[in-house]
Amino acid sequence: MVICIAPVILFLVLVTLVPLVIALTDSLKNLSLTDILQNGEFIGLDNFRTALASGSGIYNSLWLTLVFVAVVVPVELVLGIAVAVFLNRQFRSRRFWITILLIPTMIAPVVVGMIWRFMLMPSFGVATSFFNSVGLFQSVPVLSDSTTALLALMIVDIWEWFPFMMLFALAGLFSMPQEPIEAAYIDGASRWQIFRHIELPLLRPMIILSVMFRAIDASKTFDIVHVLTGGGPGTSTELISVFAYRTSFVSWDLGIGAAICLIIAFVSLLIAALFYKIVSRETGASAR
Repeated sequence: MVICIAPVILFLVLVTLVPLVIALTDSLKNLSLTDILQNGEFIGLDNFRTALASGSGIYNSLWLTLVFVAVVVPVELVLGIAVAVFLNRQFRSRRFWITILLIPTMIAPVVVGMIWRFMLMPSFGVATSFFNSVGLFQSVPVLSDSTTALLALMIVDIWEWFPFMMLFALAGLFSMPQEPIEAAYIDGASRWQIFRHIELPLLRPMIILSVMFRAIDASKTFDIVHVLTGGGPGTSTELISVFAYRTSFVSWDLGIGAAICLIIAFVSLLIAALFYKIVSRETGASAR
């Protein structure tokens, strides 16, 4: 048995534990590829102090990331549940529509970013041409304005990931016991009453899990931002993952970049622990 799972354990160690140890080691060193004086000597927690300093830019990135997650995750959840409820009935083309709706999630985020970048190109983008035809964004392109650039990133993320929420909701609806729903229909309950008082409470643990997974994933969104805006204009779309990338691979401050990545990991663990506590409470209440 141990021999059978040894390759899996080795793989997990190589892709999780080893990078974590390297990042932890680098975060405690004075390490930079642009300054020969920063040759990797041990400096303790100085990199964390520098990363968390008021002028470092990390708080702006954290705020943008919080706004991004707070907008896209609820919209994806509501849209995913609405579409799942619509698809949770028997009709001829249901499998076809489920497959079509899942396509954006199955595309690599880099490819999604490239698709939307071409669509939003100022000169010949399809989306830009449509906007210009109705009198929008004629003077300033979508990705050149700080507000519309962030809004565009949110729309692209929602387009790509709301099917993920839909899939969770569909799994919960398909596995839901039908006896309470049939009894409610017999008692004369409307479709909305059945959804609100029966289906939605039964979906609550699945909703919490999907929100947890999606919130953690959205908080480290990088591919789409890097391809579409690169964090610009200025730093208006510089999410925390992009800020860490710029620190590590543009400024080449590897020690500070490692510290920022560990801060992101710590915040993600806190979010996961919070949601786990909520899920445990919901599971215990359902069992009682």
